[in-house]
Amino acid sequence: MRSANGFTLIELLVSVTIVAIVTVVAVVYYSSTLAKSRDSRRMSDLEKIRIAAEVAKQTTGVYPASVAAMVSGGYLQQQPNDPKVSQSYYYNPLTNYSYVLCARMEDVGSTNCTSCTSCGDCGGSCNYRLTNP
Repeated sequence: MRSANGFTLIELLVSVTIVAIVTVVAVVYYSSTLAKSRDSRRMSDLEKIRIAAEVAKQTTGVYPASVAAMVSGGYLQQQPNDPKVSQSYYYNPLTNYSYVLCARMEDVGSTNCTSCTSCGDCGGSCNYRLTNP
């Protein structure tokens, strides 16, 4: 006769497997949500730089030479940095009347520069690009 004092090995294996699968799904979902959050921050930072560049252009007649020039000119409070790595975004004033802003997005759905592996004008690898309007 069998005693009903505990769980069988099969029951324990099935329970552990279910818990492991649920944990893996939760971790994958959480990491993709973090990537999307960082991409939103990148877009927001680039928009701040774009607005500062446009205000500087209205004031001085030309786009600033760098993001640091926007900070020193009082158009930005501080230089925004990428939320994951300690680097600045790519800003390149092409002429006195045009510029390019670039960033590297983690989530492919957040990109707008799918045909380029490099933004060229920015000197770095990117998949999201803003230009002056």
